[in-house]
Parts: sequence; C-alpha cells; structure tokens
Amino acid sequence: MSMPTLNAPAPAISHPGPKLVLAAGIALIGDHLFYGHALGISLAVFLTLIAAAAVVAASAQLRWRTGVIALFPLLAGLASIVETVSPLSVTSGAAGLALSVAILTGGLDQGVGATIRAAFGILLTGPFDLPPDFYDVARRAVGRWHTPRAAFLMGWLIPVALCAAFAGLFSAANPLIAGWLSDIPWSALIPSPDLPRILLLLSLLAVAWAFVAPRMPGRWDVVGTAFARATPTDIVPPLSGLLTLTVILRCLILFNLLFAVQSATDATYLWAGLALPPGVTHAAYAHRGAYPLIATALLAAGFVLVALRPGGAGERSPAIRILVCLWIGQNVLLVASAMLRLDLYVEAYGLSLLRLAALIWMALVGVGLALILARITLRRGNGWLIRTNALVLAATLYACAFADFSSTVAEFNAAHRLDAEQAFDLPYAMSLGSAAIPAVDRVLIDYDGPLKERARLWRWRLATDLRQRMGDWRAWTFRDQRLLDYLAVHPDAPSPAR
Repeated sequence: MSMPTLNAPAPAISHPGPKLVLAAGIALIGDHLFYGHALGISLAVFLTLIAAAAVVAASAQLRWRTGVIALFPLLAGLASIVETVSPLSVTSGAAGLALSVAILTGGLDQGVGATIRAAFGILLTGPFDLPPDFYDVARRAVGRWHTPRAAFLMGWLIPVALCAAFAGLFSAANPLIAGWLSDIPWSALIPSPDLPRILLLLSLLAVAWAFVAPRMPGRWDVVGTAFARATPTDIVPPLSGLLTLTVILRCLILFNLLFAVQSATDATYLWAGLALPPGVTHAAYAHRGAYPLIATALLAAGFVLVALRPGGAGERSPAIRILVCLWIGQNVLLVASAMLRLDLYVEAYGLSLLRLAALIWMALVGVGLALILARITLRRGNGWLIRTNALVLAATLYACAFADFSSTVAEFNAAHRLDAEQAFDLPYAMSLGSAAIPAVDRVLIDYDGPLKERARLWRWRLATDLRQRMGDWRAWTFRDQRLLDYLAVHPDAPSPAR
C-alpha cells in the first residue's frame, strides 16, 4: 500500500509558522497563570496578551484607526472580568476579544454583520482550526524533507493519538486497565508526565490559535453558500482530508485491538462474574465508568462517519468495511456493558431521574451505532443516517412525553426497598413532587423514622395544592386526575403498623 503524498498547497492562513510560535508562547504564559491557581485577574491578563499577539500577527495590514476601534469591544469585555469571574463575564470577555480580532483582521470593511459573523466563527470553530492548520504546516515542512521516515511518522500520528484518547477513556471506565497503565514505568518513557497540564496547554494553544490566526471575516458567508448549493453527499467533514486510506486502516486495526482488551475484561469480570484480581471489587468495577464508555462510543461513531463518508476511499475498501463492522460490533457491546454497569449501580444505590435519563440515552446511542452499521451495509449516505436518527430521537421524545418519570423512580425505589431491604431515600422521593405520593405512602406504612412527620406534612401540602388546582377545569390533566382519584381513596397518610 503506497504512502500518501506529502506535497500540499499552502495553508489557508499566511505565515503560519511564526503565528504558531506566537500562539505557543501565549499558551505557556497561560499555563503559568492558570495551572494550580484560581481564576481572577489572570484571565484578563491572558486575554490582553492574546489581543497583543493578534495585533502583532496582523501588524502588516493594520491601520491605526482600525486598531483604535478594535480597542473598545476588548476593553468592554475585560471590564466585566476585572469586576468578577463568572460564566457571564468570561463569555463577555471572550466575545469582546473575538469582536476586537474580527475588526483587526478587516471585518469592518465588509460591514457590521460580517464582523459579528466573523467573531462567531472565531469563538465557535476557531479552536478547532488548530489540528488541520498544524497538519498543513507539518506537511509543508515534511514535503521539503522528502524522506520516507518523515512520511511514515506522519502516517502514524493520527492512529496513535486517537488510540491514546480511547485508552484514556477506558482507564477512566475500567479499574483493571487503569491499574495496568499505572504500572507502566512512565518516568522511563516520558519524564514526569502530567496529563492535566498537557491537556491545559493544548487547550490554551487551541484558544490562542483561534485569535492569532483567524480565518477570513467572510468565512461564514462562503461556508453558508457552499452548504446551500451542495448536496448531502458533497458535504465532507473538515478533517476527512487527514484520513487517508492507509491512516484509516491503521486506526481500525489499533482500535479493534484496544477495544478487544476492554471487551475481554467486561466479558470475563462483568458478564461472567468471575473473581477479580486482589484489591478490585465487583462493586468498584461495575459502578465505575458508564459515562466514559458512552463517550468512547460517541467518539467512535464520529470517526466512522468521517472515515466512511459516502464516495470516500474508506467506503470503497472491503478490508476497511469489515474492520469497521467489527469495531461497531465491539462498540455495541461497549454500550451494553455501560448499561449493565448502570443497572448494577441502580441495584445498589437506587434509581434517580438522572440515572433513568442516562439509561434512555445509552439505548439511543446503541440504536445509533446499529444504524451506522445499517448505513454501511445498505450503502446509504450520511443524510439517510441523520434523518433516521432524528426520527428515532423524535419518537423517543414523544414517548417520554407520556411517561411519568417521577412516579416511575419513586415506585421503583419503594419496590426495591421492600424486595432487597435497602434504605429508601425519603428526602429525594419528596423532591420528586406529588407524583411520588403513592410510593411514599407504601414506605410510610412501616416507617417510623425521624422524617415521618415531615413526610406527612409534605404529603398534606401537595395533596391540598393538587385539589385546589384541579378545582379549576382549566388546570385539569389526566395524570393529575389519576392522582386525585388515588387521594380520594387514600385521603390521609398511612401510619406505621403497630
């Protein structure tokens, strides 16, 4: 299999090398300002440094009048951060900086609307421009070397990086894999690795790059026109150009091997229930990592959509199609394992609205993965996949509109308490509202704890409110009528049996 050519056209940005160095310097300063420290005036200093770097990057075509105008939104945004650091002030500061950079790069020449759209582009998609821009810079540099070794390294960069991301998610979800990774002598491989700090540096670099090397102010107009004129099969994900046939094949081989390790541990210890190694309990194994596994499945689905876009080289390769189907099958098993983990967690700690929503969400992810497999088998486009998933989601949401989740959670916990003799979280049940009254009544029959009088008062208050509300025909609902019928038969809270 031939290696992909490394000769590429110039990047969409001018002078990317110096700008990358400038953004890296800003990221290092940001690391010194933020890592291990609470946010405060340091955030305003960081945004000011980014603005100064943007001025340096745009100095060749900058006019003094434009610079003065760009100063106003920047100062307005920084003022809110100087006052206090909150989600609103951070949003205000970022928006002010984005408007300032959009003005610096010539946004006002195309009107206020174009400036605002350019600022939105910087905020929403600017940080995601770093990977393709960096890849373009690297390809230009490697293209000058014309060495097989450089081409080989570039071809392995994406597979190894994505495989490391999946391994990190698995380590969060699987104590066995986390233990294996912790046993690796990282100090002999990488001196003093600090994953949180590395992630912070990469994030700061992506943020700085969005402002130091922004796209043209009219990018949103161009993109909007292209999408309006394109057919669904013409819309190619931005990073799909990085995934050549060789890179996709390497990714899928590594992913299948890595996922096989996770699937084997789940099959051995979660599904079969065999004895775990010393120091790891079944409770710790089962209760850990349902959400990281779902994040893993979503990341895998995104990769498949990019790698097997309609008409792409990946879709035409039989070997890649087989590997993708095998990988999706492992992802479906991954989702099933996540659901089993959450089910075991519920068995131990009870059901909640969040856990019930998570189970529904996991089921939707599993259906989505099955639909991806159907899309590959039936050779349908991404448009078909999006429409089908939207239909499934709409049907699920419509069905959920008829479900009384509060009553379901309370009834499940009450029944689980009686069957498994587990503690009943009475304060949480009362937080669910009047729908929990029948379940709470079942618990109060033999409950004589310190919250008994509080529960009786809670029941009386909610029952009174319901009767008053249902006295007005305009407030009538079938669900409330069913509860009112129950209260007619059980007007008072039950007392513990003597």
